[in-house]
Amino acid sequence: MALTRNQTHLVIMTAIYNELAAFNYGDKNSVRDAREILKGLCEEDYDNIDPYIKNTVLVSLQKYGEIVNAYIPHLRNWKWERLPLLTQAILLMSYAHYYYIEKVDKKIVINVAVDLAKKYIDDKQAKFINAILDSEVLK
Repeated sequence: MALTRNQTHLVIMTAIYNELAAFNYGDKNSVRDAREILKGLCEEDYDNIDPYIKNTVLVSLQKYGEIVNAYIPHLRNWKWERLPLLTQAILLMSYAHYYYIEKVDKKIVINVAVDLAKKYIDDKQAKFINAILDSEVLK
């Protein structure tokens, strides 16, 4: 069954969140392969999973340090490590989508991120994500 674009964003956010949680609360020495992460979320063979999902999750995890470093100057009075993991997942996904996966309008990336935050976190985090992404992070 083909997923809607909103469903693909949810799968991506969840996969990244799951990896962040596994790393933060479990084995600090290893990052799982994207195949392993996505197998648990999708009911299809890995080869049949939407390439957009696979690529976004993989890039978000592989470029983790680079992406976090891009956000740090914009986090005024916040530390990356103190952000809720779901907020981190949304920010990682947004940056990877915008810079590495497909060049889309900044407003679209922000809208997706804010919608996810409103639905799965709260309005306060949605406003925070909006402000961070609307700063100079996404040029």
